Amino acid sequence: MRFYTLPPSGINYPYLLVNPRTYKILFKTRFEHAILDCGVETFRFNDLRDYPPAFLKKWKHMAVQLTEIFGDKLWVTIPDYPDDITPNRFGDNVEKTLQNIKEFITIKGVNWLPVIQSKYLDKFSFLYSAHKLKEIIGDYPRVAIGTVCKTGNLDFIEYCCKAARKAFPTSHIHAFGLTLKALPKVHIYITSWDSLVPECGRKKWRHWLLDSFNRNCNLDERRKFFYAYLERVNQILLGNGGV
Repeated sequence: MRFYTLPPSGINYPYLLVNPRTYKILFKTRFEHAILDCGVETFRFNDLRDYPPAFLKKWKHMAVQLTEIFGDKLWVTIPDYPDDITPNRFGDNVEKTLQNIKEFITIKGVNWLPVIQSKYLDKFSFLYSAHKLKEIIGDYPRVAIGTVCKTGNLDFIEYCCKAARKAFPTSHIHAFGLTLKALPKVHIYITSWDSLVPECGRKKWRHWLLDSFNRNCNLDERRKFFYAYLERVNQILLGNGGV
């Protein structure tokens, strides 16, 4: 099981999750593997209904360039459309995601990470999306689940992880934004997951990833919480303290 994140400064960590704002960190640290996410958080702070054409063009170019540099150590997410930030914001988010996958997957020389999306809390929509993706990419070596990030519905999260594993029995399955509450129920179905905002109940530790995100939080505190979070993950995966 791989847990991807961006740790507090000064900590060497093998599995990194970066986005268009943070990817330059890859040039400054040693790591075993990284996922470059397209940064759907951009949609949270504006009224965009789609990725700007200039962004999609730049993303393709960046993906090729960074893969030339980092090779198999880097996977690049194909831009997807989440329905769990603002339901129905993107119209048919599933078909739009699938259309991007059809387009991007043909670009050679990149370790693409296609994402399974669905309508908000719609199990049938997720199942449809997974099977349509299988028709497009076949037994692709890696896929991601992008519809479990913002929902706290454990039944839906478990269903999506099970359905993804059934559709892609031999693939590496990554779950974006999975919470610790869901991990005990789904870790047998997925291969990796990530979190940049772990749920800890302390607002001052809400972000550990970049010092500038929380200037009121002492760096030593962020580091201590990061290690405590990893310890909690180990307890869950070893079966000691599952939720």
